[in-house]
Amino acid sequence: MKPSMIIKVGGMDIDVLRVPLNGEMFGDFSYINSRIRIEEQLKGAVLVDTVKHELNHAIWAIGNLKDKKEEEERVCSVMASYQTQIDRDNLHYLEWTIKNLTK
Repeated sequence: MKPSMIIKVGGMDIDVLRVPLNGEMFGDFSYINSRIRIEEQLKGAVLVDTVKHELNHAIWAIGNLKDKKEEEERVCSVMASYQTQIDRDNLHYLEWTIKNLTK
């Protein structure tokens, strides 16, 4: 299946796929498959929120924040750095976000 977009997160290219998830969930992230799946029926702010949510899961895994002992300040710092990198390296994603939030 062809991704609807590819988003660079750190050193990984994450395929974003719009697929039927049959009402079970809005989306999911697979580190092993470098893939985010998003329910194909989502639109507007819910769609954008879901993609951002799954990108945060990607940051959590790629940024190695899985340790439950991580301090809040470090987690927020790493998340902000990755989010800035995502915005910088994926202008198509920013355009997509604006388009979907203004529908």
